[in-house]
Amino acid sequence: PVPLGSLAGPARQRLHLRPLPRNDRAVPVDGRKCRLMAEPEYRRATEKDAAAIAAVGAAVWDELATNSGLAQRPTKDGVAQLLSSYGDRGAMFVSDNAGEISGFAALTPDQDDPEEAVMGVWLLRAARRKGVGRELALMATDFARAAGYKKLRGTLPEGNEPALSFFSDIGSLAQVVGQGMEYELPL
Repeated sequence: PVPLGSLAGPARQRLHLRPLPRNDRAVPVDGRKCRLMAEPEYRRATEKDAAAIAAVGAAVWDELATNSGLAQRPTKDGVAQLLSSYGDRGAMFVSDNAGEISGFAALTPDQDDPEEAVMGVWLLRAARRKGVGRELALMATDFARAAGYKKLRGTLPEGNEPALSFFSDIGSLAQVVGQGMEYELPL
């Protein structure tokens, strides 16, 4: 037992708790606005997501330009073409919160090495530092392992310190999820 000493009568305190209404939409039964946000759904992207992915990419490009790691400002047609070109060797993954895409990861085969894939993760500013990028990167890593890649490389633009920090953290997780797949940061 821990002596309670000068605590003001903890055994005599009464807490009046009322249960929270239980529903699947995080909306209180009484109709008031709820401050809780639903968890995003993480899934493989389809061609129907091309416009939303391009919008996220464009927002990141407008913010960071060449430091974004994107070759150019994405377009809906460009994203759709990329998605259809992947076959079973590449994929994109999205964070979908009630129809709003807040980020995406792209896993692209390396043109020079059939055993290596290149991964990039791009998020809207509001989705950063909330675990969204981590989940997307882990999905892409798991896909790379299942696709038979032996090496995975992160897209890291020069001078983008947040991206360096992100991929440094992801590197150790990627090795666990990748079950022996080599993960390297381009320097």
